Amino acid sequence: DDDDDDDDDDDDDDAGKKPLMDDLEFARALTRVGGDLRHHVARGRDDDDNARPDVLDVNTPDFWISNRSRDMTRVRGKHPMKAEPALGDLIARGAITPTRTHYVENVSSVPRADAKTHRVRVCGDVRRALSLSVANLKKMRAATLPVLLASAGNRRKELRAMTPPDGGDGVVGDGGDWGAGAVGNSLWTGVPLRDVLKRAGVTRETPTRRHVHLYGLESVDDDGAGREYGVSIPLRKALDPAQDVLVAYAQNGETLTPDHGYPVRAIVPGDVGGNSIKWLSRVEVRETPLLIESAHARTRDNVFPPHVTTEKIADKERWWTNPDVAMRELCVNAVVCAPAHGDCVKITPREANAPFAIRGYAHSGGGRAVTRVEVSLDGGVTWRCARVTCPCPRTAHGKQWCWAMWSIDVARGALARCREITARAWDEAHNTQPRDVTWNLLGCGNNAHFRVKTEVVEIEGCQWVTFEHPTEPGDGAGGWMGGARNGWSQRVDALYAPRAGETPSGENGVGDVNRREVRKIVAPPVRVAAKTASVAKTAVEDEPPKETGYRPPPAGAKIFSLAEIEKHDSEDDAWILVKDKVYDCTAYIASGAHPGGNASIVMNAGTDSTEDFEAVHSAKAWKQLDPFLIGYLDPADNPDATIADVTIAPASDPAVVAKPPPPSTPPPAAGPVNLLQFALANPEMYGEGTLVGEAAEAAAFDRMWAGARNDAGDAPRALDPKKWLQLRCDAKVPLSHDTILLRLALETPMHQCGLPVGYHLYLRGVSPATGKKVMRAYTPSSLNGTLGAVEFVIKIYFPNDNPMFPEGGQLTRYLNSVNVGDFVEVKGPMGHIQYHGRGMLTVDKTTIKVDRMTMIGGGTGVAPMLQMIVAVLSNPDDETKIKFLFGNKSEKDILLRYTLDRLRREHPDRFEIAYTISKAETTAWTGLTGRVNKAMIKEHCFAADESGALRTVALLCGPPSMEEDTAIPALKELGYAAEDIVRY
Repeated sequence: DDDDDDDDDDDDDDAGKKPLMDDLEFARALTRVGGDLRHHVARGRDDDDNARPDVLDVNTPDFWISNRSRDMTRVRGKHPMKAEPALGDLIARGAITPTRTHYVENVSSVPRADAKTHRVRVCGDVRRALSLSVANLKKMRAATLPVLLASAGNRRKELRAMTPPDGGDGVVGDGGDWGAGAVGNSLWTGVPLRDVLKRAGVTRETPTRRHVHLYGLESVDDDGAGREYGVSIPLRKALDPAQDVLVAYAQNGETLTPDHGYPVRAIVPGDVGGNSIKWLSRVEVRETPLLIESAHARTRDNVFPPHVTTEKIADKERWWTNPDVAMRELCVNAVVCAPAHGDCVKITPREANAPFAIRGYAHSGGGRAVTRVEVSLDGGVTWRCARVTCPCPRTAHGKQWCWAMWSIDVARGALARCREITARAWDEAHNTQPRDVTWNLLGCGNNAHFRVKTEVVEIEGCQWVTFEHPTEPGDGAGGWMGGARNGWSQRVDALYAPRAGETPSGENGVGDVNRREVRKIVAPPVRVAAKTASVAKTAVEDEPPKETGYRPPPAGAKIFSLAEIEKHDSEDDAWILVKDKVYDCTAYIASGAHPGGNASIVMNAGTDSTEDFEAVHSAKAWKQLDPFLIGYLDPADNPDATIADVTIAPASDPAVVAKPPPPSTPPPAAGPVNLLQFALANPEMYGEGTLVGEAAEAAAFDRMWAGARNDAGDAPRALDPKKWLQLRCDAKVPLSHDTILLRLALETPMHQCGLPVGYHLYLRGVSPATGKKVMRAYTPSSLNGTLGAVEFVIKIYFPNDNPMFPEGGQLTRYLNSVNVGDFVEVKGPMGHIQYHGRGMLTVDKTTIKVDRMTMIGGGTGVAPMLQMIVAVLSNPDDETKIKFLFGNKSEKDILLRYTLDRLRREHPDRFEIAYTISKAETTAWTGLTGRVNKAMIKEHCFAADESGALRTVALLCGPPSMEEDTAIPALKELGYAAEDIVRY
């Protein structure tokens, strides 16, 4: 009998307009699976450019669909919609792919469905036939989980470019010329299919119940005929709770969009994307699979043997209806996303050893996790393991339905010497990718090694390495396989894949891999390749114990290779290498005992952190390392070891990254000096016309505000949280008697810092007093939308200025003597606080929605506060209110006063500030006097909201005595809960 609840009050909205999860719910769900809320800020809102139908859809049945992304590449003409994002966009969005960046694969026009009238029929060999409305489905037990969808035709264009065996027709069908971007990893919400089947009385497999057929709504083909598309999956898979098959009605917390299956679709994790049928209208339980019994079945995701070179052969040998060639689970695959096709990187002798990051994604199928990704620069003779991160956790049943992100650093000089970058992945069943491309008639399942060609070109005397992917998606003519259909021939006897029309020379078709012809061109490169991006407080202590010379590991000691150490690079599995000794810090991190926070350890996990450890830790800290010692660095990986120390000679690896040379040590400052007066008296020191003082701060304010309003989007990221990089000083001007504005140039004017609001960077230099390296965490005054540079406001602590610190500030003295054109070492960003906008705040992986912020800062603690204030006030949709109590020694010590006063004047309804100084020097002072105390906090900060109506948090950044002895006790006495008091 039929279960049709027509009287349900179904208030479903139009597709894609109303979030099913509010911002807080979605932020929590996203955080649990490693997503980044910054890439999902447009949830529930259309932007003006995309709110109308796309002009490409004129004269097609889809010219009613709004909000299609104009940034996607259509891979099969205008209609039906088959489109993929640029690989750089895809990987820049992080673990969870936003809906507008998720690939779209429609086999026909999009049905005009209505959630209020739509029904999903459950029929066939069932005990009870059902007709379920969307409202019925939403009343059932819901599940939300991240799932990767990938087209069976991902990387199909590589097969279209290939000459078919025996002179066949080439790849046939209308599946689209996919590049490598036909993948997406989103959060899907819906009802487990097994619950739907159970409601229909189907709980187990029988001789007549073996398969589940899934049908979408009838849609219109190019010829105007209607067609119903369907797939089938085994019933045992549908009923298995470990398989997580869903009847989904939401993507990333929002109602499905038309292109992604509105109002209801199937999600079949681990299978090819075509099995996750869209616009689901019918679920049938049958004895036989759909592929054999019905002409309406999806027949294009088949992998025929290579000898089937024409459709005539496929017909004659009955391959179309052979279930053994139907592609079900995804193949293991790894793709290089950065550098992208057409990217360039500059090579100079000075930067030959500078690291360059190669990044990409990898996935497998059937719930199998990717266990490693390997990269070769010599045609597969030798391989290096990349850093692999699986951002989404396994399910309770141990399945991994999501992708992995991978990256590896190579020396820029190695890129100039190699002919191609080759990547391959392995999964937990030890499946890996084949070296060579296997051609098949329908162009499905291509997972050969992913190869990116390199070429060295000379432009106006400068050498650049350019990168070329195999193909460009859609009608793009680029790629080393050539843009011509059937024009590329494979050489299985060559280590390197030849370019289209190229005949390899030399032994095994390799040629001389150590010699590169440099091509001279007059046009500048199109794009500059990105590096990577995404650190915590530390304090310089006593110097560490001195050790000199290389000491081999003790006899019988456990030794580890660098490749093995690099695998342990997360908070849950953290090894560090310090002076050739390997320490497992995982238990120490779990204890939370590190005074600088866990982030300052995690940023060094999996790396040689000797220099960083020496820069900030005392002899006591060195002794505390001893209990965590687990072994020693393999002498084969130690450049200081002699041949006698190395028991096994390592294979030569041209990609090993040498440490960059330290910057030249500038002369130390000679004592207290009024920087502003000196600049005004000596304008030639900074260049005629250079702004200083308040004028310089006003100009910096305008740059800061513009950066806050600008979305850096997919601009290449300049920094690396695990590598020290050298940035050139672009400007250094005094703002006050002891404060400078330091601007460091990024790699190009189009690079972004990659700095989330709430994070900071490390700066490192050589102490003029001790000659040793020191580092400090600084929050930039510029926000991430400021492209091409990063700016800092630095307070200089001169020698003999404070009797308690006669040598002055170790790092600030160094920064004060940096000149324009000098290089400063930078690392990051990192932090434990992140502000996503519109009140969404994440602290130590917990996301909350705040309405009001109390800020209490002292001295240079204004920097992180200013970053947060500007992020809030620059967004007109952000209703968060802020009160800032700012303490300083004297009026002249107040940093960034022009900026703070201007923000107060321009945003009086959302921002208030109260200044207090230890002692007023003149009667003109109208602010507060004295150290920060409970009475000041009560009068000038928000009261704790005990009702919960207005969530209020307190952010603290200042001297420990101010935070621990005054602010925290006072806030607690005034009703603030401990979890609402946050220390930077």
